Amino acid sequence: VLSRSAAQTRFLLSRLRLRVAVMAALDWLLDEVALEGLDGITFSTLWFRLDNCLPPCPLLLDAATKQFVWEALAACPELRFFQLPRDRPFLVFHDRYEEIDPETGIQETRRDPTPRDDIYPVCIVSDNKHGIQGSCQYFHKRRDITAEIRTQQYVSCCTLQEAVQRWGEKLVIVANHMVRRRALIGLDSDPELSLPDYSYCILERLGRARWQGELQRDLHSGAFKVDARKMHYHRRVLDQNNLITLQSHVIRQPNGNQQYSILLLLKRFHVDRRSKYDILMEKISNILVNRPKQLEVMLTLREELSLCERTFKKLYQYMVAAGIAKVITVPLKDLNPERGPCLTKKGTQIIVRCLKLVKPYGKKVDDEDDDD
Repeated sequence: VLSRSAAQTRFLLSRLRLRVAVMAALDWLLDEVALEGLDGITFSTLWFRLDNCLPPCPLLLDAATKQFVWEALAACPELRFFQLPRDRPFLVFHDRYEEIDPETGIQETRRDPTPRDDIYPVCIVSDNKHGIQGSCQYFHKRRDITAEIRTQQYVSCCTLQEAVQRWGEKLVIVANHMVRRRALIGLDSDPELSLPDYSYCILERLGRARWQGELQRDLHSGAFKVDARKMHYHRRVLDQNNLITLQSHVIRQPNGNQQYSILLLLKRFHVDRRSKYDILMEKISNILVNRPKQLEVMLTLREELSLCERTFKKLYQYMVAAGIAKVITVPLKDLNPERGPCLTKKGTQIIVRCLKLVKPYGKKVDDEDDDD
C-alpha cells in the first residue's frame, strides 16, 4: 500500500510539473505575440522570435511542438486572428551589438547606409471608440478570421499546415489591448496610466525591438518622420513615467564620421551597454570621491584596479578628455608623510603624479536632442 501511495504521489507531482511547464510556455507565447503590437505577428516572425528570444524559449521548435503552439494560440481567448490584404514581407533582423567594439562601446557599422523598407510602418490608430491604441498599417482593411481559426469552444478548426497553406504570411495573430499594454508597461506601473497616442506608439515600437532598443534619431527621422523636438516631448512622457531607459549610443560610419544618439529601451529589456572604459571610469570616480582632497597617486590606483599600464593610461586619458579628472603632480609629503621617505638621496622632495577628480562620473544621458 505504501509503495502504491508513493507511486501515485510521484505521478501527481510529475503531472503538476508538466502543467506548470505548459502554463509557463503559454505565458511565453502570449508575451511574444503581445510585444509585436497591434500590427500582429505572422507565422515566420513568430518562429523567429521564439528561436531568438532571451532568455531562450523553453520549447524545442520541431514540427510537433509547432503544432502544439498553434493549438495553444487558437485556444487562447486573449488572441484574435486577422487576414491582411497582402502578404507581409519577412522580418529582416540586424543585431546592432555584433558591431560594437567592446573596448570603446562604439558601433562600427559596415552596413549599406540605404535604409531597408519598414515592414511595420507607423500608422497611428487615434480616437478608437473601443480604447484601442497602437500603430497598425491595415487596421481598417484587415479581416477578422477568428471564427475560421477556432470554434466557440476555443478548439482549432484546422492544423498548422492547413493554416499556413491557406493564409501564409497574410495571417497575423494579435493580442488584445490589455495584454499588449501589460507587456509594455509591466505589472509595476499604474494600470490607469493614460498615454498620448504618439507616446504609446513609441512604447509599442520599443516593445517590438525588445533587447535591441531603438535609436531616438532613427525614430524621429525614419519611423515617425517628425521634428526632433516633438519626438523629444513624447519620449519624455515615457521617461517621466519610468517606462523606458535611456543611454548614449555612438555609431562610427564607414567614412570615419561619428553619429551620437540616444538608445531607448523598454524598462524590462534594459541592459547596461557601456564599454569597459565607462565602467572603469565610474569605479575610479567612486574611489576618488572617498579619498582626501579627491585625489590619489596614479600608481596606487592602477594597482588597486589590477590594470596593466597600457589600459590604465587609456583610461585616465579618457577621463581627462571628458573633464572628469585631471593629472597633477604633488609632493609626497603633502599626501601622506608616513608613507616613507619623502626626500631623494640628494635631499630634494619626491614628486608623485596623481589623478584628481574634477566632477563625479555620471551615467545620466544628456537630455538634449541627438547630434549627427
